[in-house]
Amino acid sequence: MTAQNLIDTPPRLEYISQEIVGIKLEPIVALTSLRQVGVEVLSVLADMRHSEDFFCDRPADWSITLLEAQLATLKNTPHGHNLFINLPITVLTEPTSFQRLIRLSCVPLNIEFVDPASILALSVAQKQFVVQNLHQLSRRGHAIWLDDIDDVLVQSFLSFRLPLSGIKIDKEAFWRLRDTPELRQLVSLCFQLAGKVLIEGIETERDRTCALQAGADLGQGYYWPSWTWPED
Repeated sequence: MTAQNLIDTPPRLEYISQEIVGIKLEPIVALTSLRQVGVEVLSVLADMRHSEDFFCDRPADWSITLLEAQLATLKNTPHGHNLFINLPITVLTEPTSFQRLIRLSCVPLNIEFVDPASILALSVAQKQFVVQNLHQLSRRGHAIWLDDIDDVLVQSFLSFRLPLSGIKIDKEAFWRLRDTPELRQLVSLCFQLAGKVLIEGIETERDRTCALQAGADLGQGYYWPSWTWPED
């Protein structure tokens, strides 16, 4: 797999925002076998320097519209299976957006919720609503992931159990802990929450070895080339 250059903007994405110029696909890799087990679907922006600002506080309905466009773009490509996609927690708390998500006609997805700390700030009733909706997604075959987990956040979720399939360890946490015993401890705690643990930020063979020795089973990062859609 080699990185490709964009040749045009998929019409569906251009309709959503002229800032979105394509789709980036990042491999999700089994650390032991180096086999690709999926791809994360990310947006390519005209100016990637401001990507966090662009996605910050986007409405839940907008996030579902973007997801629909991404799935439609990738549907008839070799990359339309075992997708990892990002959604905000607000998709679970806003009934209209959640119904759109439930009604999606697509293969089962790995749904990563990108702002896990916001779950902890919800009221008791809202948390119960979130858990019910997560169970609905699970029954439809989707795998539920928490994204950007670190050694602080993980502690809170140990007492607030969710129906999770996987945990993604934040790359900043990995880089900070990779030469310490605390990384293995973090991975062990994550396995108490879910059956799979993925470490982001793998950039070198040393990083891969470190993540593997810490007990994680999946990895993601610049060590494995990403590519974009449309392709050159």
